[in-house]
Amino acid sequence: MNFDGTFEVNATSEKVFNTVMDPNEVSSCIPGFKSLNVISPEEYSVVVRVGIAFIKGDFNIKFKVVEKEANKHAKLSGNGQGLGGTVDLEAIMDLSEADGKTKMDWKADAKVGGKLGSMGQRLIGGQAQKIIKELFDNLEKKLSS
Repeated sequence: MNFDGTFEVNATSEKVFNTVMDPNEVSSCIPGFKSLNVISPEEYSVVVRVGIAFIKGDFNIKFKVVEKEANKHAKLSGNGQGLGGTVDLEAIMDLSEADGKTKMDWKADAKVGGKLGSMGQRLIGGQAQKIIKELFDNLEKKLSS
């Protein structure tokens, strides 16, 4: 499943980049966030509570920073498991700043397997869009404060 979009916020690219790249900051924006384990400055794992249709449970996802250019670009990979399923994902963000606002162009690719993957792309995709919207709403609140 591929997702992409643009996010714009009244904050400097430095503030946006630092917030998104700091596991302690960004994890609190993740819907259903339960816990964080920072492994290194470039690796961390989160446990999130997710639900799709009648299936609800915890998902453990490990993230790794693959590319990083301060205040401009980052690429993260992640893999996780839970709810009888797996997920492998890759997320890329590119930042640009103008007039005190930062625009983030982002894209993500997720491959879902196991029982969760068998639920169908439409059902999973719809839930993923909802989670993505909530993530960016939470991020905007954090960056605007």
